[in-house]
Amino acid sequence: MNDLLKTAVASALAAACGIAHSADAPLQRVEITGSAAQAQRRNEPVGRIVVGRDELLQYGDGALSGALQRLPGVTVSGNEVRMRGLGNGYTQVLINGDPAPPGFSIDSLAPELVERIEIQRSATADTSTQAVAGSINIVLRRASAARNDVKLGGQSRRGQLAPSATVQVADRDGDYAYTVAATVARSHDDNLSYALTADRGPSGQSQRRFDEQFSSRIDRAGIAPRFEWKDDGASLVWQSLVEASRSRSGGVTDETTLQGGATASPHVQVRFASHTETLRSDATWTHRFDHEGRLEAKGGIALNRRHGDYLFTGADGAYTPWLLRTVLSSASDDSATASGKFGMPLGAGHSVGAGWDGGWTRRGETRLQHDRTPQDATLFLLDQAYTADVRRLALYVQDEWEVTPRLQLYAGLRWEALDTSISGRWMTKTGVRSSVWSPVAQLLWKEGERMRWRMALARTYKAPQTAELVPRRYTVNNDNGPTAPHLQGNPALRPELAWGIDGGVEYYPAGQGGGVIGLSAYARRVTDVTLRRLFQDGREWVATPVNEGRAAVSGIEFDMKLPPVTWAGMAWTWRANAARNWSRLDSVPGPDNRLADQTPLAANLGLDLRPGAAWSAGAHFTYKGGAQLRRSMELDGVTGPERVLDGYLVWKLAGGPQLRISVADALARQRYVMQRYRDGETSSQRQTWTRGARTLRVAFEAALP
Repeated sequence: MNDLLKTAVASALAAACGIAHSADAPLQRVEITGSAAQAQRRNEPVGRIVVGRDELLQYGDGALSGALQRLPGVTVSGNEVRMRGLGNGYTQVLINGDPAPPGFSIDSLAPELVERIEIQRSATADTSTQAVAGSINIVLRRASAARNDVKLGGQSRRGQLAPSATVQVADRDGDYAYTVAATVARSHDDNLSYALTADRGPSGQSQRRFDEQFSSRIDRAGIAPRFEWKDDGASLVWQSLVEASRSRSGGVTDETTLQGGATASPHVQVRFASHTETLRSDATWTHRFDHEGRLEAKGGIALNRRHGDYLFTGADGAYTPWLLRTVLSSASDDSATASGKFGMPLGAGHSVGAGWDGGWTRRGETRLQHDRTPQDATLFLLDQAYTADVRRLALYVQDEWEVTPRLQLYAGLRWEALDTSISGRWMTKTGVRSSVWSPVAQLLWKEGERMRWRMALARTYKAPQTAELVPRRYTVNNDNGPTAPHLQGNPALRPELAWGIDGGVEYYPAGQGGGVIGLSAYARRVTDVTLRRLFQDGREWVATPVNEGRAAVSGIEFDMKLPPVTWAGMAWTWRANAARNWSRLDSVPGPDNRLADQTPLAANLGLDLRPGAAWSAGAHFTYKGGAQLRRSMELDGVTGPERVLDGYLVWKLAGGPQLRISVADALARQRYVMQRYRDGETSSQRQTWTRGARTLRVAFEAALP
């Protein structure tokens, strides 16, 4: 029966490789040599998908999130990267194998500064197991052979022009190598939307329309140097990332009262300015012993500073200002990490390792809010500051064993402890301690040269985010209600724990490096799930995170990249991926009681064409399914589907330079979101429609002499 099942699956996957064919134009398969990325996926017991630099830069994205949303099993919601459709901290983001610092924004990192992306669906003992949904490791640029490149470009979005430039210098001389990549860019963004609200309560009913128009300009600069030294049995690598950004934004909201009364500020104007500086630096020393053992030590620091200046002007129905709210804010995230690991072989195809990983992070935040009238009479004054220290220590062991040429095993055990302390002005000092044991096991079964079967079991967890622990209140400026509540942290939050199992099969149709077709399934059982509890404090609505009950999460994923084939004189490369996700919260009545607003369905379809040596082009369609969501007995909502079409065209000029033209979000489809609150006495509903916008990019890329 097992042999029959394997034969059937292999036949089905093999048949899928022949989907592109023509009766009058037979296909000619193009054999290509394998890449290191695919060899890693094919032969290692730890399943991971590696996406190289060329694929990340293919569509000329101005931000890394644009490239990530096309990758297998990955979706992007706003500025949040998700695996298995889960955001809100369930997906772990790593930079060079270390957890990204608090407050890290994926779009603060230019794609040109990235060497590759590693997608890891299950956990390993040598990296943090704060990865309930999985991990995405961002590896920065690495030293290579001597090569100097320059890229000059620009983009247009709704008539706003934004330039960019990237320079990379790399060289190698004997035991030494270095790479320095630098980028500067400007981006424009705008948000044109309107919202309809309907409220009913003991005091009557009201209906309003809010027309919102916001725009922003962000200037960014970054540099990523990397130096490498190698000698017999030893190596030293130092890598850093320095980034700075300046942001200016503003907008207006105009309210139209359709029924009932108006809000306190029917006409709103806001202005916001901020600047952010980031430094990340680490060094890794490796020594290999004569008996093939390996010792590695790593240390690093990360510094992040953000300062903001916000002005809110509230006006009445006659456009007469009555409220001026200024907010001066700052945030700092500083961290230091140190780790070490030792590995040694126990025989042919068998090695063991052990290590430790520690870190310290301090997040500080200040907020000075002053509400006053245009005549400078003080209405409200708030001066808040807090500091949160997080200390982390982990110990682990792991074993990788090639039992037979067909069977490989990976087993590991990790203990990780967190100690968080929070103190600040007008708040009681609090502390939270937790520790988690995480066993991990993975299995790889090789069925000939082309079939791979995988199974993984792991215990993972999700630690509360710092902002969720701080008992300060983040207020909304206008129209506070059950669908737009204030937010307040809860220092009593506990980590969420999860047991998970993953299984899958991979088929490599054209041998080494020629392509891959994969089908996988997963299941998670999560305890102490963090949900938002909604309550009223006087007339104000407030939401606070609490641990409530359990959740079950499951899904299936498919990814495919076919080998290039020639047809009609062109080389065609097809790629596709899709994910169907389910989840259920035990403490929330169904239906649609999904965890963390999970994206239920996501699919991608891409095609690359090469009509000749000088030309290449491609298109990619991304779909995220809409869904109804129930967050509590009283609160539910709807998220509309999203459809995004991207395309690119590359012309290689004589002598090596090339011109890249790309378009992002060519369909410019409107996005829809609805939130609704209903109890026995009141109801509140808010619907929002946001316009899409096409972005045209042009880039000239050339090698420097």
